Amino acid sequence: MSNSQANRFVGPVLKNSEVGDAVLEAIYEDNKGRKIEVEEHASYVRIKVEKECVIRFDTVSDMLGRDVTRSDIEANMPSLEGFIRVDSEQMRFLATADSK
Repeated sequence: MSNSQANRFVGPVLKNSEVGDAVLEAIYEDNKGRKIEVEEHASYVRIKVEKECVIRFDTVSDMLGRDVTRSDIEANMPSLEGFIRVDSEQMRFLATADSK
């Protein structure tokens, strides 16, 4: 694995929506200490976090003020960068497939 692959930016592309805004806020909360870049476009926002991006469903729910499920986030996420791992509590976007 090259160093550039391990240091690449990963994360979701989100529709401009209430859920998208809450996910962006949650990413800032759940990824403190990581470099985060946001590219705003007319209908979507591309969020890039260096090496790994974590989205905890509870954090998104707190930001939105109501329960949010994995499918709520997926419905507002037309694309992503990196390798994704999802469990019952969070989504993780990873720079390499062999990241745990």
